[in-house]
Amino acid sequence: MDDDVLHATATLADALARGDAAAAASLYADDGRLLTSAAELLSGRGEIEEYWRAGIAFGLSRLDVEPIELRVTGRIAIEIGRYAVALATDDVAEQGTYVVLHRLQPDGTWRRGVDVFNPRSTGDHKET
Repeated sequence: MDDDVLHATATLADALARGDAAAAASLYADDGRLLTSAAELLSGRGEIEEYWRAGIAFGLSRLDVEPIELRVTGRIAIEIGRYAVALATDDVAEQGTYVVLHRLQPDGTWRRGVDVFNPRSTGDHKET
């Protein structure tokens, strides 16, 4: 089960690397929420797809994720990790930590129910 959750996260990164905002959004629950690094709360797949589409148009080419901790309890999983967003120039535009609440759907797939990106402040120079 842990592998299925981590595979869902890797699939999000793959969709964004392909520039496929619709595929990225499909990994969220219908009522999924995304708290962006700019502290904007998005609700539902439509808003989340628009967000990823805008990021791709801006030059987002890669989302690197490094899961640190995963706890699965029944139909809920909590994933904590580090992330970095790269632009088409391969410059890292943002990095920080993330927390995802995954929910197991009736069809057996894991979808992101709540996704929170917490960027590292520019004054913080610790390695991730």
